[in-house]
Amino acid sequence: MTALATAPVTPPPRPTSLEARPPFAHDTDAFVERTATLRGQLPAWLQGDLLRTCPAVFERGTWEARHWFDGLCMLYAFRVDDGVVRYRSRLLDTETARDAAAGRAPRASFASPIRRSFWKRLVEPIARVTDNANVNILKIGDEVIALTEGPYQPIVDQRTLAARGVVAYDDDLPGNAVMSAHPHFDFERRLVVNTVEHFGAGSFVGVYEHAPGERRRRLVGKWAAKRVPYVHSFGLTPSAAMLIAHPLTVNPLTMLWSNRGFIDHFQWRGGDPTRLVVIDRATGAVVEHETDPLFVFHTVNAFDTADERVLDLCAYPDPSLIDALKTERLAERLPVLSGELVRLRIPRAGRGPVKRERLADLGFEFPSINYRRMNGRPYGVMWGGSTAYEAGGYRARVVRVDVASGQVTRCERPGWLFGEPIFVARPDGTAEDDGVLLTVAHGLDRRATALAVLDARTLDELAWAELDAAVPLGFHGSFTR
Repeated sequence: MTALATAPVTPPPRPTSLEARPPFAHDTDAFVERTATLRGQLPAWLQGDLLRTCPAVFERGTWEARHWFDGLCMLYAFRVDDGVVRYRSRLLDTETARDAAAGRAPRASFASPIRRSFWKRLVEPIARVTDNANVNILKIGDEVIALTEGPYQPIVDQRTLAARGVVAYDDDLPGNAVMSAHPHFDFERRLVVNTVEHFGAGSFVGVYEHAPGERRRRLVGKWAAKRVPYVHSFGLTPSAAMLIAHPLTVNPLTMLWSNRGFIDHFQWRGGDPTRLVVIDRATGAVVEHETDPLFVFHTVNAFDTADERVLDLCAYPDPSLIDALKTERLAERLPVLSGELVRLRIPRAGRGPVKRERLADLGFEFPSINYRRMNGRPYGVMWGGSTAYEAGGYRARVVRVDVASGQVTRCERPGWLFGEPIFVARPDGTAEDDGVLLTVAHGLDRRATALAVLDARTLDELAWAELDAAVPLGFHGSFTR
């Protein structure tokens, strides 16, 4: 690993607005293109776009986002082409963004209040859900799709990052059903697989499949629930989808005529177990298992053995992280993202006990694997981003974990906060970790951003492409060649 200084970084003083504070600041609402200043050497084979999303706008006139997850979406990309790194960005044009510009908030967002009159609430008992797709961006078939937790998936022009409408499904699933922003792709069967949640009469959590570009979702199976859990991601193997029904749940009736944010309706019932719902992809059969209460945003991977289904994830003892990511708290204290790396071993036969193991001593978030090659299979390496306060300072790292041994390799730069690392395989590589990690680094106390290119095996820095501009810390993205 490259030797880097490890002195803790003290957070800057609190600004008047989250938008003004690195690493959440952004420089312009207009479409921009810039060339980054490159240090180091890019691999000759690395050619393509790193596509990313982030919440960028938290205030507009009388409108205000109360949670990091509710900031208006900005899409951006780093294009690597013949040894040059170019950056471009654009705010995503959505109805939510246009409402915010006019000082309105009629749509349900994650944790910000809805503004609706008494009569509007009466005629529309459940508010329309936001189309502010600030969580993820993926290329699915020939289309680039921006994603959030909701019924709307904006289609994006890869070159200009402009919105080109939304995906219009033509099937029997409820039109207001909430889809996950973390779909899986089954490379062998050429299928998109995702979860869907319906809140209302006959509430359920389901799993659907469809071919890329297809507009008809086929429901594989569904799990009926009177209290519906918050589902952010899920595990997928060739034989099953695994849902994490942690005890953060909602009675959908409480959403009727409400002006509260989506997550504000949910209650943490820490005395209840976490239910692991296994849906057989061939038959739709549903089997429930139980484990100790835990809260999960992100799964790492899942795979089958002869006797078990294995699910690896980043676990927290409760959902207090959700409150810690409210904008008023982020303005005072940078986020701590350090979920415990947990392996759950679920029996394939019957409803026997679930075995729980800890995979490493260091926790992290935004997990990444060699997805195309290893998702749904036994694997050996994972990567992620870890942040924590240590010795009075804020430490941000990219980490690599050897799954079998738990050995952790770390990389950090004082003054910088790393986002999600995305693995890109070397085209002729044979090993699971033969490639690079692409991660966006954000200045902690200055308006600067960089694309870091790291050796995926050693975390040595290969190249650093820096912008003298602020790009906000975001969530997820993907690399397309």
